[in-house]
Amino acid sequence: MRARAFVRAALLGAALCAPLLAQAGAATLRLRVVVLRHGVRAPTKAPEALAPYASRPWAAWPVAPGQLTPHGIEGMRALGESYRRLFAADGLWSGACDRVNDVVVIADSTPRNHASGAALAQGLAADCQPTYLALPTDRNNPLFHFGTKDDDKDDDDKPALPATWPPAELAQLQRVLLGCEGSACLAKAHADGRKTLLDAQDDGERAKALKTAGSLSENLMLEYAQGFPAANVAWGQGDEATIGRLVTLHNLQFALSKKAMPAAARGGSNLLAHVLASLQQAGGEKTPIAPLTAASTRAVLVVGHDTNLAQLAGLLDADWHDAAHPDDYPPGGALVFDLWQTHGKYSVSVSTAMPTLASLRSANYAAADALVRKTLRLAPCPAADRCPLDKVSRWLRMRMDATRIDPALPPMGAWPAVSQEAPHEPAVSK
Repeated sequence: MRARAFVRAALLGAALCAPLLAQAGAATLRLRVVVLRHGVRAPTKAPEALAPYASRPWAAWPVAPGQLTPHGIEGMRALGESYRRLFAADGLWSGACDRVNDVVVIADSTPRNHASGAALAQGLAADCQPTYLALPTDRNNPLFHFGTKDDDKDDDDKPALPATWPPAELAQLQRVLLGCEGSACLAKAHADGRKTLLDAQDDGERAKALKTAGSLSENLMLEYAQGFPAANVAWGQGDEATIGRLVTLHNLQFALSKKAMPAAARGGSNLLAHVLASLQQAGGEKTPIAPLTAASTRAVLVVGHDTNLAQLAGLLDADWHDAAHPDDYPPGGALVFDLWQTHGKYSVSVSTAMPTLASLRSANYAAADALVRKTLRLAPCPAADRCPLDKVSRWLRMRMDATRIDPALPPMGAWPAVSQEAPHEPAVSK
């Protein structure tokens, strides 16, 4: 009898202690750094500049070339609301205005990034008079473009080509642009003064054709993401499946240029060094590189460009391509760096959060599958979703280009998160 009572007491004690043991053994999320692309914008070239590549007029956009559209603003605001829900669920920020400084938004200095940062901050903290950090639009921010805004174009100096030429998607893009195919189609296009992509003869011409194809395919993706009527997306030929196939040309061109080492290290080391310093600071370390924000910050959202994501992918030796959602660098797409603490030890996980074409087109992220999440395993820990911070730090230091890192942060000011197509004056200078 006493033995049975003892066993019952032991089992009861174990049951009562189990939640405490689980809590003690669980990892605590200390910091999240989200590096994401700006929202839906107009193509960077005007329709008349794109006209030589197509047999029909390109779609008219409601804003100037390269600017964030009203639909893009709506989408970034909705994305901010989605991140607010995620941060609350993960214990990073409750949404209370007295703790709004737990979350910091940083944006590049281009007008579309200013507008994206403002809309994102609005979605995150609409009731809290939010701000975001950025340089004025007439200043280059070396976090995103080290040296000058054109400095990271060095990776295009040497032609890089896929193993098979032409890629099947290139022929499909040519058909969409011209509305026909075959030798007679190309002959008519030449007679009409059109520029074509399939008849490049040498490696240099083919590399230029692929770069152009990457840009044109992305423009068609932007038409879809902007929510244009189906008849106005790729001249009525741009359903979701077609756009998904064509935009892989943009992925391919980036894989051979922006993502390839050492170009990725030249362009991405400065940003990654400051992301890593932020993780180290949250882990109690002091580093010679300035962290992105104060040690009390729980989440940082860094609004950059598709080039930044590609460069970070190269430095991380990471591939997140998903055939079901084939755009590797969509507007609002993100790399997410999480720092975890378990029994005083720190580890890092890296994941992606990529909007689907459907969520971009609707500017709605309420659905559970609106962001495609994927955990990336890093080379130092190929069998684990989390890798010790010190191991990650050593590995990344070997991959980054130390000559392309500025230990200091640029003097970004705090700007009010108000609806905008172009920024005005900063709220606070820092």
